[in-house]
Amino acid sequence: MKIYSAFKSLLLLTLFATFSVVLSSCSSPNDASGDDQTGEENYVLSLAYQGADGNFAYYTVGFDDVMSGNLSAVSRGIEQLGYYTYNQIGSTVYATGGFELTDIVAISRNDDGELVETGGNSSFDNSLQDITEAEDGNIVAVEMSSSSDVVALHRINPESLTAESSTYTTTSNLSDSTVAYSGMVQTGNHLFISYYASNPNSFATNLTDTARVAVFEYPSLEFVKVIKDDRTGPIGGFGTMSGLIKDENGNVYALSHSNPANGYSQFTKDPAILRINSGETEFSNDYIFEFNEVTGGKTTAHMVYLEDNKVFVEMNTLDRSEQSAWADGPLQPAIIDLSAKTINYIDDVPEHSGTGRKLAATSLYDGEHIYMVVPEDEESFVYRINPNNYTAEQGAVVEANFTAGFFQL
Repeated sequence: MKIYSAFKSLLLLTLFATFSVVLSSCSSPNDASGDDQTGEENYVLSLAYQGADGNFAYYTVGFDDVMSGNLSAVSRGIEQLGYYTYNQIGSTVYATGGFELTDIVAISRNDDGELVETGGNSSFDNSLQDITEAEDGNIVAVEMSSSSDVVALHRINPESLTAESSTYTTTSNLSDSTVAYSGMVQTGNHLFISYYASNPNSFATNLTDTARVAVFEYPSLEFVKVIKDDRTGPIGGFGTMSGLIKDENGNVYALSHSNPANGYSQFTKDPAILRINSGETEFSNDYIFEFNEVTGGKTTAHMVYLEDNKVFVEMNTLDRSEQSAWADGPLQPAIIDLSAKTINYIDDVPEHSGTGRKLAATSLYDGEHIYMVVPEDEESFVYRINPNNYTAEQGAVVEANFTAGFFQL
């Protein structure tokens, strides 16, 4: 049975519409104007357009150049109607639907280099909250609906997009309150899922004194335990799916912020990053990255791991006491060093609003630069960021309400 919350859907659509940069030339891709792209289209963007009925359509389009001209979905690309989240795993982009959509779709290139769509026929009881790549090459997907008392985990074949195994764990194992998903990573013999308690009707978050992460065995996906740490508050937040990241050594880092701008009605603990050492299933007592010591009270709800202990983040430039509820902004990109416990801001990128989406999907790291789309006063621009010298260069104009994905295929 499909489970659907109309109130939450309306709230989400309002949130994204508020954050969208509405350009007069891009109310739909059919009347947008863009420069011709004639080279090898290595870059792929998933662009969202709001129609006259208020609903969004997504177009996944290839581009050969993202640093000049105008980028739009001018009568091209793969169209998807509804609300989608994107994740790139290997040479494939996987789209998972929200609201009433319960399938998983793969977007990749065929032998002729064209973008093609496959899958879409694997229906689950609820929308997939997120997917992650497992170390054995499979995909792990999670259902964690606020209207269900079950956490469903699926080990999915990346080629057939069918579930090879599934487990179902009652949410009472995680909390006595309704839980909301915030992040997932798989490393070694375990799968880690972060979450926080949120009232499904009022969205009040009354439990903010402890960090909690659920531990499952892998590949069996059987529930093991919940680990807790009272040095900081809940892990992750609404929509951003950045509660957990993993480094190249298998260490897991857990982000706590309790931002009002990202779904929290209160905050009672200082923001911090905790670590679960590789091969272990408890928070390390020897590690904590305390934001207040290096940011003067600023926090982030968005982070994506780069390499060599470096993490790309979008810092909220307001203290938590000054943040507007559900605003996801204002934001400023920065590079965090998890080992040195330092932060360096990217001053060449202007302060901007967020879209409440997953930074690992909306930014691209090619091993040398980070690419992302930044909404400014009247237009959105691609920015190419150098994470080593903390500089950035403005690129092409993006003609869309917002960018849901930025990839390289």
